[in-house]
Amino acid sequence: MNTIQIGTSLIGPDHPTYIIGEIGINHNGDVSLAKQLVEAAAEARVNAVKFQKRHLPSLYGEDVLNHPEKYEQHFQYMVPILKSVELARADMAELKKYSEARGLDFLCTPFDIPSADFLQETGISAFKIASADLTNLALIEHVARFGKPMILSTGMSYWEEIESVQKYLKEKNVPFALLHCRSAYPVWPREVNLKMIDRLCGFGVPVGYSGHDIGITVPLVAASMGACIVEKHITMGKKMVGPDHKISLEPYELKRLVRDIRVADQAMGKGERFLLRGEVINRELFGKSLVAAVGVRTGTTITREMIAVKGPGKGLAPYRVEDLVGRTIKRDIMAGDFFLEEDTGQPDWLNIPETFRSRWGLICRFGDFEKMIGYRPRVIEFHLAEKDFGIEFNPGDKFDQDLVVHTPEYLGNKLMDLCSGDEKIRLASVALVQKTIDLARGVLSEFFAGSIKVIAHPGAMSLNSKLSREKLADALLASVAQIDTDGVELLMENLPPYPWYFGGQWKGNYFLDAEEIAAFCVTTGVNICFDLSHAALYCNAKEKDLNLYISKVLPYIRHIHFADAYGLDGEGVQLGEGDIELERVLPLFSDYEGSWVPEVWRGHLQNGREFLRALNILAKYNL
Repeated sequence: MNTIQIGTSLIGPDHPTYIIGEIGINHNGDVSLAKQLVEAAAEARVNAVKFQKRHLPSLYGEDVLNHPEKYEQHFQYMVPILKSVELARADMAELKKYSEARGLDFLCTPFDIPSADFLQETGISAFKIASADLTNLALIEHVARFGKPMILSTGMSYWEEIESVQKYLKEKNVPFALLHCRSAYPVWPREVNLKMIDRLCGFGVPVGYSGHDIGITVPLVAASMGACIVEKHITMGKKMVGPDHKISLEPYELKRLVRDIRVADQAMGKGERFLLRGEVINRELFGKSLVAAVGVRTGTTITREMIAVKGPGKGLAPYRVEDLVGRTIKRDIMAGDFFLEEDTGQPDWLNIPETFRSRWGLICRFGDFEKMIGYRPRVIEFHLAEKDFGIEFNPGDKFDQDLVVHTPEYLGNKLMDLCSGDEKIRLASVALVQKTIDLARGVLSEFFAGSIKVIAHPGAMSLNSKLSREKLADALLASVAQIDTDGVELLMENLPPYPWYFGGQWKGNYFLDAEEIAAFCVTTGVNICFDLSHAALYCNAKEKDLNLYISKVLPYIRHIHFADAYGLDGEGVQLGEGDIELERVLPLFSDYEGSWVPEVWRGHLQNGREFLRALNILAKYNL
């Protein structure tokens, strides 16, 4: 199976690279713009164009579609876009004919079964399966029945998931190819990890590269490493409105890519599988979960008919369905609710509240507060989004926990930035911190008997430029002076060198170095929330010793976020899965008496399972 055929093209190690112009949703819902992109692809002499097809009611629940404002920032951003760009079936059929008339193979990604059925009706010659659906066995089984070639992207997927799907397709004798992919937008050369192409080749099927990097160098290198397929997004203009335009190729770049596909500089990575932080978010947003097709009572034995697959990816992944079937459920589950890891019969966690001497806590939002407080932490930390200020919080009880509230990181479509040289943004950021403080010492304080801390990111981020640290420091001092902190303790959080915010990866310019943080604390009397993951990434980038870093800021730490880190920008990794030498670092906090929480990215999913796993790891140390 090391060769497959799509249209008249043979795809494999001994054949020319099959180049796909990924139009995706860059047509912005406009058929005429879609045709311009097809024309650009034809002029560049690619092999195929690819679109996307969704039936949104099959993907997300009615509440997500109608009220995305109730969900996290990435849902608020993407759901309205997906609704606005979806092309009608008639338009899609017309584009298929239009593409084929210009000598291009027409490919399309179905995100759900109704869309797959429609594409099959159009006579499509091959199906593309998106990274988000690599674990969606229901969709893959359905498409596999058509007997058409399948191209599967492996972004936002773990290695065991890739192994599982390739084994299944081989058993079904379905011709398929795998694409190495990084499902973050954009992905930088240091993150591309092209050595995964060699590892995927071990499955004995055609392997390619689907790129979200900027420019043409990386896909050229991928082709030189043996990628049989290269897929790149294309656009008529990178400044057009939409999430994918900025990482796409304009027509002249696409022509260069096709021309130079076998000429590239070296861009190598590690032959390991790990998820970027952007992938973790996208895995949740676009991924699927096993949900209850009907209401399930305690004591019920689960059958296949009781299970459905729905987005988002907040519950048990679809490929785990066999771990669930035949299990006796120990809780009541409403129709549409997620199945969780606990439903597969995994062992219970240790008695966490009796483990730690210091003031340990958990992160939550208003929606999952009840579950997190049920674990009886000594501290509860609310991570706010802007829209949370409009949500009523009334748990109906008073709690003994200390209260920590994290200021939102966004001002609409901009970053909250107390260091901004734009006075309008700086003052709006000051107002946002003040609003958070007012909420904490007002409504929220009525329900908590302990101390109150408010955490804020200083900001100082830029996409392309390097900013003056002196000006940033002055702006932060001015901002802090304008904030009324009566009744709360305001903490600034140390920042990573290359943070991932929605819309791309940024560069940190200030409040990263231990000495500049210590100087700020001495000058202002304001202490810090210490993020271990952020500090490790900065030390990796600057080749500094993490233990020495910690020793310099330790006197000013009043709250800690514990997580591991890898490389220069892999933040929020589960403890023990990154670069940090925990046995060397964590003993530094053996005398720490303040508050702390595990801050593993998306750790709140499945009732905080990854938070609890982190607590079990931290239980080995004297915290």
